[in-house]
Amino acid sequence: MHSAATAQVIIALLFGDKLNTGKTDFGIVVSPALTNISHLDSKSKSGLNLSLFLDFRPDRPFYLHIEGIAKGSFGAKDIRPYSTENDSLDHLFANGSVERKIKTFGLPVLVRYKISSLFSAEAGIQANMRLKAQDIFKTEVQGNDLEYTVTVTKELTWLDFGVAGGLYYKFSKKKSSMGVGVRYFQGLTDTYKTMTGNQVNTAWQLNITIPIGAGKNANANQAKGSNTENSKK
Repeated sequence: MHSAATAQVIIALLFGDKLNTGKTDFGIVVSPALTNISHLDSKSKSGLNLSLFLDFRPDRPFYLHIEGIAKGSFGAKDIRPYSTENDSLDHLFANGSVERKIKTFGLPVLVRYKISSLFSAEAGIQANMRLKAQDIFKTEVQGNDLEYTVTVTKELTWLDFGVAGGLYYKFSKKKSSMGVGVRYFQGLTDTYKTMTGNQVNTAWQLNITIPIGAGKNANANQAKGSNTENSKK
């Protein structure tokens, strides 16, 4: 996952100036998140997503926003411990808790509508490909923290589909301007079919968008315009 996120940043730096044109905006999205799993006695856990974004025709009232989330995070914490099929471990962690960490590759495809020149609403679909999942058993024994990790990757569905929606605000009309938004994801896929109930992923995200190469293109266009005016003179 670390290598995938690193590769994503390198791609953004290499191709940002080529993808930030008059018809597209391109950059990086950093997204702190709070995630949980439905029909599970648990609490929300924090996570961090890292993705690339591409906007098609952001100059229009309706435009398409696509993200490729190389580092996606789902899961929950404070889950009641279950049997590990080892009596000694079950005894040690009986009064502890479990944190479920799910790493994914995500692809949100959203339509944005400009409420104003800087403020937009968004809604669409999102598919998540499960990469790795772990249950981390935690407890305290005689004042010392104790952890035991169980890999549950094969017990979860490979693909997770859901819907997403939120609000987005860009700090200025400049292409090089950053933006911030809030988004909610509601899973529709029962991701853990061996358990009773519909185990779907949910998430609240704070999305911070950072355009890559937009300022360079803006300066180039400005210089080109100045040269054209000078040639006319």
